[in-house]
Formats: sequence, structure tokens, C-alpha cells
Amino acid sequence: MNRKEWFQFSSVALATLLVGDKLWAKSMHKQLMYLMAQVKPASQLFDGNHTFPFDWSVSEIKPNGSSVSLSWEDKLQGNGSAYFRLTSATDIREECIIELSLANTKKIIGQLDIQYAHYMQPFELVMPADLLPLVIQEGITLKMIRGTKPFWFFTHANLKSDIPKEFLPHLLLADGNLNLHEWKNRLLSLASISTFGWMEGCVLDGISSLSKKHINAQEILNLHLDKYFANDTLVYENLNNKRSFEKITTVESILPFAILAATNAQHAMLQQAIDFCKTHTNAEGVIADETGNNRRLKTEECYTISYPLAILAQKFKQPELADLAIANLKARVSLLAKPNFIYQNAKEKGKPEYGNWARGVGWYLLGMAKSLAVLPNNEEAQPLRAELQRAAEFVIIHQQKNGLWSNFLHQAETGIDTSGSASIAAALAYGASKNLLPNLCKQAAYKSWKGLRAYLTPDGFLKGTAQVNKGGELLQRNGFRVISPYTLGFLGVLDNSLNN
Repeated sequence: MNRKEWFQFSSVALATLLVGDKLWAKSMHKQLMYLMAQVKPASQLFDGNHTFPFDWSVSEIKPNGSSVSLSWEDKLQGNGSAYFRLTSATDIREECIIELSLANTKKIIGQLDIQYAHYMQPFELVMPADLLPLVIQEGITLKMIRGTKPFWFFTHANLKSDIPKEFLPHLLLADGNLNLHEWKNRLLSLASISTFGWMEGCVLDGISSLSKKHINAQEILNLHLDKYFANDTLVYENLNNKRSFEKITTVESILPFAILAATNAQHAMLQQAIDFCKTHTNAEGVIADETGNNRRLKTEECYTISYPLAILAQKFKQPELADLAIANLKARVSLLAKPNFIYQNAKEKGKPEYGNWARGVGWYLLGMAKSLAVLPNNEEAQPLRAELQRAAEFVIIHQQKNGLWSNFLHQAETGIDTSGSASIAAALAYGASKNLLPNLCKQAAYKSWKGLRAYLTPDGFLKGTAQVNKGGELLQRNGFRVISPYTLGFLGVLDNSLNN
């Protein structure tokens, strides 16, 4: 691909492609049914050592060989695929395997592989068709066969709970047909709510992107924000499974404040977010969590620091915050952008790591595009605009035939990662919609969106995501893939940008 081809993509061809896809989408249909499980032993709210998001009820599977029983009162109807789901209620820092077996005959059904789970992460097992009638008839037992700590999962306690059905133990029945818009039903609900910080920030950004075209999007956005920012405060569960009050602990936690500022500029916690950034700034204006020689810069911070600062600068008319946003983008470009590589992190005087890690590249591009769309188009911003175009051209070179990207862009053997692919595609489409990138980027983003469809569950969650980065680089390279609701936020940005 040469630069002439890069800047001369035909918008007519893209328009034809989009119209054809809309006709195809209308021909799809689907029937969905959630069969909710009854859980024994009974659920509980608090175990004395942990807190759980929003005080939603939970049950536990202990590592001592004891089991939990699930049963169904529903009658099996129709034919199609069936999926069993269980959703994590805590942050997990180990590998865990839950074995499923029939309650009476003890026949083993399969295993849920739960590695380094985050809050509100569903895990899914395809239910064998021949066993489904027996599952409904007998019920199942859940037993931990690997893991050293209890696995906590959400359960239903009372009718007043607002826990989404998608997070409760259930069987999902689907007729196998694909509805390309079902993902919006998940995003525009509490089924997309995620761990506070960059994950929930992605979700808020996606919902906000749809707010002008979907009548209930603003209502859902407020519902999400109220889960964390109600009553002019901030409450969330931290990574130690403890409740945190009005405390910002990491630069990755600033992203939700961008959407909060656009929705409720009077909120008291906005000033605390600004103060946090200023107190974590060195003499050069570079923000990082650590101090001294331990300061580590990451591509996430293009999205979780510079973008919120750009929004806050615009909202409160504080140009010094815009200067900070630019300084932090430049610092990441200088440290992490190298020939043939975009690294995810490095100490300021150290060797960069995670070269071409897809999700890290996605944050780099999306954070830069989102920030530059808000920041003044002045002399300071010009090198960043040039870098965004260079980086976009670089990632398109590594796009696979199916429109997606490998978990490490230059190493196809690491397998497709849908979170990295969705974030990169969202950045390309958003950048093109804001005239920061040429239309060729919109074409590449649309190709990616078509490839992502193969990874949608029947009810619209995105499968095939590389797990959150708590298990080190080995976990990122071993092919382990999950469902993470935060990826729906990328789809919101992508969909809105493609249709603008």
C-alpha cells in the first residue's frame, strides 16, 4: 500500500458497501430465551471479607470439593443452540476451573475455564444438545477442580434487585440466526456495566456515542453513571474486592470522568480528577502513577488521561489542561512509537514492552483520535496528527483478511483478539469521521466490523477477547479468550462513527 492509495480511497465505493450491508442486516432474525437457574445453597450479600458491586447478591463455589446445585423450573421449548453462563462477582488473580455435571447421574457436561477474571465478567459453556433435556430435568452441580480461593458469582435474591439477567446463572437458548443489532440491547442496558476505570470508561464512551441516535441511550448512560457517581460522590469495588469511597488510585481510572464531565459538569468528583492528574505530573508535565525511576508510561493513558483532560479543558475553559493532554500524548509517542512497533508500556528510561499488542495499539489510536478531535488544531497538535496518520497506516498493513488483528499484530500465531480489533477499528472510523484520517480508514474499520460479527454471541456479547492483562504476557500469547462486556463500548464508538 503506497501513500497515494492511502489518501485516494473512493467514498463512492464505501457508500455502496454500506448500503449493501444494511439490506443484508434486515434479512436477519432471531429468537432468544433466557432460562434462569435456581441456586442452592442460597445466595448471600456479604461474607465478612469481601464487598460486591452494587450489593448484588452472590453465591460461592469453594475450593474444598463442596458443590453448588442449579435447577430449572422451565420446560424446554424449540430447537437451537444452548449456552450456560456464570458471571464473576469479584476480581480474580489465579486460574480457576469449574466443572459442570448432571445432578443425578453425575455425568460430566464440561468445564468453565476462568482465568484472571474481572468483576462482572460472564463465562460461557456451549451446552451439548443431547444433554440439554437432562440438564433441565435433573439440574446440574458446579464444583471447583482448580483454584485456591472461592469463586463468587452473581445470583438472584429478590425482585427489587436490578442485577441484569445476563449476569445471573442461566441457559441462553437461541435459534441460531443472527441479529446484527442485538449487541446494542446489551450495551444500552446494565448488561454492559464493567469494572470501574478504563473498562467502564469504554462502556460509557460507547453509550455516549449512541446517545444522539437512540432514544434511551442517555437514560442508560445516566443509569451507569449513577451506579458509581450517585449523590455527588464516587463509590466502587477496588481490585482487592473492597469498597472504595471517593478515592482515585490510578491513571487508568480517569476515563469515566470524561463522560461524567459531559453529562454533569457540576459533579464534585471532577475537581478531584483534575487534582489527581496535577499531583501525578512531573516537571515536564507527564502524568504517571509511580514516582522517580519507576514511572511507567502506557498507551492506555492516551485514552484514560489525555482524552479526559481534553474534555475537561474544553468544559471548564482551562487551557492548561489542554496543554497537559498534549504533553502526555507527546510523551507516549516519543517513548512507545518505534519503527514497525507500537509498544504498550515502558519506564521513562527503560526498554519498551508488549510490542504491537493489539489492545495497546487500539488505546494509542483511540486516545489520540478522541483527544485531537477536542483539542485546538494548533502548531502543538500538528505532529500528533501526523503520528495518528502514520500509526493508522501502520495498523492497516497488519490487518488480516477477515478484517481483524492478531493479539500481537505482527505475529498471526498469537490468534485474533476481538477487543484489540474492535478498539483499532473504532479509532480508525472515529478518526475518519472527524477528518483526522482519510476515508481508507473507514473502509478498513468497516471490514473489521464485518469480521467481528462472527464473534458475536446470539444475544450480542463479543467473544474472542484476550483476557485483561493480569496474567502477564504468557496469558496474552496462549490463545485464552473470553467475553468482556467493556468491548461493547468499542462497538458503540465504531458503529456511530461508521454511520456519520
